[in-house]
Amino acid sequence: MDAAAHRDPANGRSGTPARRRIRPVVLTTAARSMTALFGGYALASAVATLIARLLPVDRADATAWGMNLSFLAYAGVALWCFHEPRVARVMLLVWGGTAALVLALYLLGMRP
Repeated sequence: MDAAAHRDPANGRSGTPARRRIRPVVLTTAARSMTALFGGYALASAVATLIARLLPVDRADATAWGMNLSFLAYAGVALWCFHEPRVARVMLLVWGGTAALVLALYLLGMRP
């Protein structure tokens, strides 16, 4: 077998090819994407539920307002996830905000 067939393009040495490493930017982009997709959805649904629970109008109107505003919240969170330079801050605020809203909903209880 020809030694040039196993030449590593990174360092030019022949032999077994070096392992490919996942670059850190790939991992941070994946973390941002998953946080924007799943965390944004969780946050938007918690916002919709909290708005529907707190608005002093009929249940149907409060639910409609909550759903309409949740689309804005989801779009805003998804855009902000890629705008913020620190991934840790993105994950902390999105998942922490979701947990805080879910806790507030639990403490409020069912709507009378």
